[in-house]
Amino acid sequence: MSFLGQIGAQLGDAFAYCLVSRGGGGGSLVFGRDSAVPIGAVWVPLLQSPRALNFYYVGLVGLGVGGTRLPIPESVFAWSDDGDGGVVLDTGTAVTRFPGTVYEALRDAFVSSTMGLPRAHGPSIFDTCYDLYGFGSVRVPTVSFYFNGGPILTLPASNFMIPVDGMGTYCFAFAASESELSIIGNIQQEGIQISFDVANNLVGFGPYTC
Repeated sequence: MSFLGQIGAQLGDAFAYCLVSRGGGGGSLVFGRDSAVPIGAVWVPLLQSPRALNFYYVGLVGLGVGGTRLPIPESVFAWSDDGDGGVVLDTGTAVTRFPGTVYEALRDAFVSSTMGLPRAHGPSIFDTCYDLYGFGSVRVPTVSFYFNGGPILTLPASNFMIPVDGMGTYCFAFAASESELSIIGNIQQEGIQISFDVANNLVGFGPYTC
């Protein structure tokens, strides 16, 4: 049984963490409803997988680039009849991964909106990188997660355009999964308070940062 499961009733069945951002700041871990269930968060349902009881699944139903939702079927984020697939929120995985067709749709939409930026080679896990050496600043389209019931989480650029060397190379921090499972990794969670209201089967994003 998890630590929270053992003492959850004493702590109000709630906890929150904020992962240290690469841009600075400090991380945090808090327990109890007074601190871990903030007003103003983007709240989405926690789902229980029929096969993986120890993971936190969320009801992701779509992705957007530049404020426009992409034409991706919601079914690609759902569990299959045998329990495969779904979307896990995981701090142990760095890069967010989606099934191949989903990743390609996201990447292609992003690339089509950044045609004016010079491309570069990056680490093998990334296939979309840019040479931003000498740029004071750049504008890139937003990336958004659409959740079941209507909530939308729009990521800051620092959570999907990351430096990979000291020479100004930045990469689009998503990758294709080798399975039907989607994983929201820790790069996309950095600097955002992630709150778990376990008693009510909810997970919240924000409004606080770190």
